Amino acid sequence: MIVPLDDRAFATSRVLLKDLGDEAILLDLATETYFGLNAVGNRLFELLTTAPSIRHALSALAAEYDVPAGELERDARALIDELVERGLLRIGSA
Repeated sequence: MIVPLDDRAFATSRVLLKDLGDEAILLDLATETYFGLNAVGNRLFELLTTAPSIRHALSALAAEYDVPAGELERDARALIDELVERGLLRIGSA
């Protein structure tokens, strides 16, 4: 899926986030399945669900990590796609 960067990302209402310090677990309360995030994934999820757009979230993440912009966007889009596919994240207009 090609996610428009000017859209917002929202955690779905059935998701519970448990922060474990450097990692986090997303628990789908409907299916009782969980998804683990490493420190960068946890930070991205936090930024995605609080920033005014996906573009803003990626910009903030790029400022925090020394990684080429293309690589960051590619990896972030892959995670966003997987979270949307699993019903843990939804995308909407800003």
